[in-house]
Amino acid sequence: MKSKYHRWFQRIAIPFVALAYHIYYGFTVKGRENIPAGGCVVCPNHCQLSDPPLAASALGGKVPLRLMAKKELFQKGLLGPLITWLGAFPIDRGGADITAIKTALNTVKQGQKLIIFPQGTRDAAEGETKKGAAMLAVKTRAPILPMYISEGKGRRCHATVVIGKPFLPDPKEKDYAVIADDILRRIYALKDTI
Repeated sequence: MKSKYHRWFQRIAIPFVALAYHIYYGFTVKGRENIPAGGCVVCPNHCQLSDPPLAASALGGKVPLRLMAKKELFQKGLLGPLITWLGAFPIDRGGADITAIKTALNTVKQGQKLIIFPQGTRDAAEGETKKGAAMLAVKTRAPILPMYISEGKGRRCHATVVIGKPFLPDPKEKDYAVIADDILRRIYALKDTI
């Protein structure tokens, strides 16, 4: 049986995940007032396994959200159905995954928040970006919401998530790499506000 996204499950689970992270990390969120109404492309940095649930927790359980995740995560026993129920959908990072791109475009057009990590992986070199977030923002004409998640997180480290001001990419810019680099620059500029 194929799993599917359950908004009701997400609405219940995210506050519990946020509480668990608050107890474990002592995490705080700055800039929630910057979350725009309607659909947007949420772009956090990605350096640890805890970043996707931290990003979702920072947005709160009140807004419907979806998250792109590598397809390999959906092949790991109960993890696959669990993250699907929470709003994740798989992407094949090895090529152009048309199904994932259509799901992402529809998510934003339906007014939901789409979490996508512009670096594509935790192992990306500093300054290395993928063009997916930029392409999705341009195609949907949706705002990009930069988000910085503190690095080097550990028990009781007082992790911080900073949500920046949303912005629209320059519609005249046709080079997605330029927009992707701008997204990453804006994400890491938020580090200075901690």
